[in-house]
Amino acid sequence: MLLTALILAQLQAPLAARPDTLHPGHDALHYDITVAVEDTTKHIVGEVQTTWRLTSTAPVVMELDSVFRVVRVAADAKPGDKVGRTLWGRPNGLIVIPHQKQAGDTITTRVRYHGTPRDGLIIRPNAYGDRGFFADNWPDRAHDWFPSQDIPSDKATVEFHVQAPIAYQVIANGTLKQVDTLAYGNVVWDYVLDTPIPVYTMVVGIARMARTPMGKADCAARCVPVAVWTYPQDSAWAVNGPFRRAAAIVDYFGGLIGPFPYPSLTHVESNTIFGGMENATAIFYDEKAYAMRRLDEGTVAHETAHQWFGDAVTEADWHHLWLSEGFATYFSALWLGHADGDSAFRAAMRGGATQIFHSPATERPIIDTAARDLMKLLNTNNYPKGAWTLHELRGLVGDSAFFRGVREYYHTYRDSTALSADFAAIMGRAAGADLGWFFRQALLQPGYPVLDVRARRKGHDLVVTIRQTQKPLYGTYRIPNLQLQAGTERVTADVEGPETTVRVRDAAKDAAVVVDPDGWWLLQSTVSAEK
Repeated sequence: MLLTALILAQLQAPLAARPDTLHPGHDALHYDITVAVEDTTKHIVGEVQTTWRLTSTAPVVMELDSVFRVVRVAADAKPGDKVGRTLWGRPNGLIVIPHQKQAGDTITTRVRYHGTPRDGLIIRPNAYGDRGFFADNWPDRAHDWFPSQDIPSDKATVEFHVQAPIAYQVIANGTLKQVDTLAYGNVVWDYVLDTPIPVYTMVVGIARMARTPMGKADCAARCVPVAVWTYPQDSAWAVNGPFRRAAAIVDYFGGLIGPFPYPSLTHVESNTIFGGMENATAIFYDEKAYAMRRLDEGTVAHETAHQWFGDAVTEADWHHLWLSEGFATYFSALWLGHADGDSAFRAAMRGGATQIFHSPATERPIIDTAARDLMKLLNTNNYPKGAWTLHELRGLVGDSAFFRGVREYYHTYRDSTALSADFAAIMGRAAGADLGWFFRQALLQPGYPVLDVRARRKGHDLVVTIRQTQKPLYGTYRIPNLQLQAGTERVTADVEGPETTVRVRDAAKDAAVVVDPDGWWLLQSTVSAEK
């Protein structure tokens, strides 16, 4: 029994690989972020108070871009409390804060700083010439504007106090608690989110915005207010176009996966460098997509699905990004199928397959432990191929086991982090089967099967030979229950090696063979008849 367990652990190890070079030093529990901006400069003033649970006696270490001047650092200090001052260092863009506490203790650090951000908080005029300030953190750019432990595996609750000129509206994560007008024409907006989220989704947006409520969603669990914030010039198009069914999308995912994980959801036009960025409760979309009127509902569904997968359940290591992007891509396709019919779902999946077949990323596995450039992980492996991994799994185990397993995965790891091995284990239990082979094949092998299918007539039957002809780099694939259609007859082929032969009995003379007619497998095939 022990030997079997050890062998199983070794086989699963790659699915639990954590190649990220940065790992949590201590456990950040809560960020209290104060930031003040001005209308005529890019200079910001900030103060961040962080509550930590210590895991050792090692110093607390945070990252902050060296462009900022740090004017005060304190540990366990109240505002203005000089007793709480501590010696600290700042090597190579880090803030190192020693302490005298033990593992398991909590400590609160406070960092006051100011300067002009080079990245992370993007300050520039929008497409209409109006000024805007938008955080754009992914993957590790949050520390370019506030001190943090900037890794996905450490989640925390967050509170924002944003001071801005009175002409601006401010959005941030969570619930707006209050807005205070100051004597000199500025306003402080206070937001609180008491659910832990990854640092890369902790954001603020500051601009002249039109705000449109879109109703409440997921009321079977708790009613979630949904809203759209845009530049005033784009408001009518947005609310009547890509966001017209924004609340219905939340309803659908809530019923399919589990209750919406946060108290509200706002869709925000912004200057993000990405088409969409799934910040918890405040999704940012690229303003250029509004100006060109090309933002579509599929993107809205994708970013909304991220609230469950990516935000509530976060990949513990960037190399498992498919747990976020693959899930969002697949559930976006499911929404399109639900809303617009099965043909819309199939079109989305075919479009993803075409991208995979023509992408150089296909030469690498989904879990690519050699990858070090995090931006290059935004590729077809983690998006459409991750989605196809889920689709193949659904076809393999059936709808009941698939969605039961997905719901269990979500409920088990909600507000926490997970690796591919965690998802694989839960899906195996839901299916009541050993799925280790499937996940190793789907996540650790590059490429996809390429099948040379040849049919020859033998009496009243067709003898069909299936040969795997993909690049040797891709390896051999196992394709159980591969469906072959010949006229009105259908047979199942369990493809396990380089060559598999099946017989279609009493096939019509003019019957042509169709491989995988229901579209459950990511593969390419050519079919020919032999005399």
